[in-house]
Amino acid sequence: MTSAEEAIRWRKLVEDSFRREIGTQGALTDSHADLIETGVLDSMGWVSFLRTLESVSGVNELGALLTNVPPTLENIFSALQDARFSADTSDAKVLKANPSTRPSDVLITHSSAALGSRIIPSAQVDLAFGMPEGKLRKRAGIESLAYAADGENELILGARAAQQVLHDAGGPVQELDWIIVTSETHRGYPSLAAQLHSQLLARETCGALDVGGACLGLLNGLAVAQGLIVSRQARIIVVVTADVHSRLLTPGRVAGEFGGLFGDGASAFLLRAEVGAEVRAKMPQEDSFGAQHSYRLGEFLFGCVGQYAGAIRLADAPEGQLALHFDGEALSRAAVTRMEKVILDLESRSGFPRSSLQGLATHQPNPRLVALLAKQCGLAADKFPVVAQTFGNLGSSTCGVALDSILRATQTLSIEQRRPIFLASLGPGLLFGGAWLELQRG
Repeated sequence: MTSAEEAIRWRKLVEDSFRREIGTQGALTDSHADLIETGVLDSMGWVSFLRTLESVSGVNELGALLTNVPPTLENIFSALQDARFSADTSDAKVLKANPSTRPSDVLITHSSAALGSRIIPSAQVDLAFGMPEGKLRKRAGIESLAYAADGENELILGARAAQQVLHDAGGPVQELDWIIVTSETHRGYPSLAAQLHSQLLARETCGALDVGGACLGLLNGLAVAQGLIVSRQARIIVVVTADVHSRLLTPGRVAGEFGGLFGDGASAFLLRAEVGAEVRAKMPQEDSFGAQHSYRLGEFLFGCVGQYAGAIRLADAPEGQLALHFDGEALSRAAVTRMEKVILDLESRSGFPRSSLQGLATHQPNPRLVALLAKQCGLAADKFPVVAQTFGNLGSSTCGVALDSILRATQTLSIEQRRPIFLASLGPGLLFGGAWLELQRG
């Protein structure tokens, strides 16, 4: 194929993808026009357009080639030609379990979630941040947000979720070996884990540990808990997330395009070492901790995409303000691309195809991105629990609330009907991580 024929092929590919995105068979816009400034696409539509092009062209990270140029069709044509790639079909992996891999002997036996008590319509949040009414709903897909009521904070919400887990498990808190906590909003001392230790009246020999990672915090906490149990440093651990954004990301401190996305919530998970059926039968009732879910933790994968490290930065500024740099378009593009890759990697490592999953507990920056991820992965939207649409982005608790939703939904199913679960999340940096859960059998 000549270079001229190649250029025609790429131009047709771009034009066909653009027509599918805007839903028309009419004339194309001026190829030199800024698609966002002219209102042809909003920022999320631009992200969806680029992700479609990446899929059909085989050019990974196409958006990275367009970061410093206006979003025009002509610049896309040039970027595709400059990429000088050859489509590589070798990425279509045969899904099979790694023979050297076996799930850990760690179970998630119970889960719980606690949300801010005030459910605020997104239109009310629009007005509070000085945005046009309906912006959050139309641009992000957020219908309402969960806000903490007076008297609710990270400790109260986290304790509520943890206490519910312990109550459901029927096990005394004195059996806990560790309390592992993550929060992207708690900023006080003592640490949130230490405060939760006191709130739960845990024994002195129960450790209290805070882990970071922001929206990746739940996966970090679960991975640490898994390591402690596998290494026989612990037997029973509760992992808690708790975030209250509504008192940190307030009107006047940050722009509504960022602060208006976030809600408040918490989640908790009880993890314990797996024991054989014979041992379980001999356990006293007060030591059994029940078996509400009993999903076994598989492997974790983690990494960091450094090229997006500066896409979001938040720091204290004078007079109580927050200095924010937020490249929403770049982060949205990176989020969908990276989470799709995490899901592909989890398929390869676990041997579970995505079509077989009970559900996916993922990072949910906003509902439109979740819908785009589902589309890119070829999955039904209901495989992703509704979290951000109703409660907003809950930070480290988003993935936790989603996972709790999936686990609770399985309680109405027979053992034979229950399927594996994937976890995938991102954190500022751009940190990423994933894991899978499979049902305990026998």
